[in-house]
Amino acid sequence: MTIQSVNYGNRLQNYALQSILEERGHYVESLRRDSGFHGPFQSKLRMVKRKLGLLKHRNDKIGAFRRFDSSYVSFSYARVSTEYTCSDLANCYDCFVIGSDQVWNPDFCFNSDLEYLPMVPIEKKIAYAASFGVNNIEKGCERTAELLNGIKHISVREAAGADIINKLTDRRVPVVLDPTLLLSPEKWDKISEKPLTVECTEPYAFKYVLGDDVNNRRIQELASSCGLRVIDVMDESFAIGPSEFVWLIAHSCLVCTDSFHASVFALLYRKPLAIFERVSADADMSSRFDTLCSNFGLVGHRSTEEAFGKEAIFDTDWNLVHSRLTAMRDSSLSWLDNALDGVEHG
Repeated sequence: MTIQSVNYGNRLQNYALQSILEERGHYVESLRRDSGFHGPFQSKLRMVKRKLGLLKHRNDKIGAFRRFDSSYVSFSYARVSTEYTCSDLANCYDCFVIGSDQVWNPDFCFNSDLEYLPMVPIEKKIAYAASFGVNNIEKGCERTAELLNGIKHISVREAAGADIINKLTDRRVPVVLDPTLLLSPEKWDKISEKPLTVECTEPYAFKYVLGDDVNNRRIQELASSCGLRVIDVMDESFAIGPSEFVWLIAHSCLVCTDSFHASVFALLYRKPLAIFERVSADADMSSRFDTLCSNFGLVGHRSTEEAFGKEAIFDTDWNLVHSRLTAMRDSSLSWLDNALDGVEHG
């Protein structure tokens, strides 16, 4: 159970968690999200609309995302939504894994009680690397606590999330790696694709900014000082899907971003990383970078740090970073294995 949107990190973490569970011998389906349309006639209507959509978007970003989902993510036939969920859902699977990504972000209008799967028995549920995406829960605390206590095994992606759960439920839960960090670069290479719509033969800086683009001048100056042109992933003329997103980071000379997952792939591929704090009307999401930089000893990579600059960005001790990554992978996978074993024998 996870968010499904036209967002690179979201689709890549979905694929990563599916892969990790499949490696453990499980058959995995992602619960297909829906916002209505139920019954045989509606199912046929959806199929027609999907085929028409593939034709309409075959050469753009949405089409690239749909091709990725079609190629790499196994979805359930049944759909879940706030309006309707199969009454027999709990009996359709042996185990339900919630996460990762910001499945519990209270500021997302599409999030609801459904993200906690309250209709599923407590002993069948695991939350892996779930994220609230915020530092505090201010509304609906009692209901959130009740929903959290309906999940037997919980791990979170950020230290702030562990603090929220501790305050609401008095439970102590571990902080584990985002699923994308559980896969090696070699495994990511297998699904990466060189984009056909982007000129990337010359050395370039990878730019991916989701918030207000107030740091464009700084990014351009940083890239220029390194003799790099900038490839802006948010350019709508580029048909860049999740596979192309990974390829562009893997072959870049510098990554400039306010995105957690772009930072993750820069880390995986040992790329110089400049993190610009997200500027938007949304809630403060800096907790993700607090945990990421703390876990891997990244100092001077965030634009708000005094040490921020070319020296810190380009002189990262990647051997130290990846030794920490290996240790955290082992502990994260050990937690997941123990949780799955608890469901199987629970």
